[in-house]
Amino acid sequence: MPFMKRINLDDHTQEALWRLLHDQSDVIADVFGTEVRLTVLPNKSIPTEDVIAEIEADPELQQMLLESQQDIDAGRVYSMEEAIQYLRELHSK
Repeated sequence: MPFMKRINLDDHTQEALWRLLHDQSDVIADVFGTEVRLTVLPNKSIPTEDVIAEIEADPELQQMLLESQQDIDAGRVYSMEEAIQYLRELHSK
């Protein structure tokens, strides 16, 4: 599954969406001329087998994980705060 952005909706928008989804698992909505699929996800986490299959099928993800492990092994580990600060500085230039 490709990266999915997770967002928080205001109460009004949540109520409107729930009225559409409360007795459906999938709904196709027209949003400014674009069809958007809204799906109710199960409450459980993604099965491990699906995660493994995703990694095995994606060479770029495999490379990224390998490089991450190499960084960890070399001691190049940063806190979340350090990573955020680095990104802010990088994009403020």
